[in-house]
Amino acid sequence: MSVFEEVKVHIGADAVISDYGVKIGRNRMACCPFHADKHPSMKVDKDHYHCFGCGAHGDVINFVAQMEGLSNYDAACKIIKNYRLPISTEMRIFEEERSDYRKIQAQINYINSIKKKFDKWADEKIHDLKECEKLIKEARDSFLGTKPGVAFITNGFAYMLHKEPIIGYWLDILCMGDDEDKRSLFLEDREEVSRVAANIKRTGYEILGRNRKCVG
Repeated sequence: MSVFEEVKVHIGADAVISDYGVKIGRNRMACCPFHADKHPSMKVDKDHYHCFGCGAHGDVINFVAQMEGLSNYDAACKIIKNYRLPISTEMRIFEEERSDYRKIQAQINYINSIKKKFDKWADEKIHDLKECEKLIKEARDSFLGTKPGVAFITNGFAYMLHKEPIIGYWLDILCMGDDEDKRSLFLEDREEVSRVAANIKRTGYEILGRNRKCVG
């Protein structure tokens, strides 16, 4: 058994996380210490923690390492010392163990990078799609307010009306959908979302500019 496995056998992540001043509720949720978390978004169990807000994830050793800026081995030694665990640290970590933890850490870093890319994309698309909804409304109001005989329904306006329901559907997913729906939208339809949003914005600006000239 490695020193890491021994530490996790002797003490749980929830106990150490609590000792760092993180208040864990009855539902095992806590405010994440790794970002400005105003509402509990980190699930804490005995064997691991996971933040649904920033993506922080790991076991008791990962938590101490991240909190203290230590390597996993140094974090394990700190836990052993602080909690007086009956574990010898005289042994050297075998290269295989080091390699396993490097792979785990690389996987965690990769997941975090994907989460950051998604968050940036989602923020941008929410802004774009809300702008699309606004343009569709303004275009509809512009046509309704145009003098009889002046207004004409263009292919562009028809396209905007046709895409209005899917715009609302995508916004619902990005603003209120569950993680699985958001992942599916990002992985399978992000190019379509960007294409439709760009087309509606371009068409909307053209229609509004033309109709305002006609009214003027």
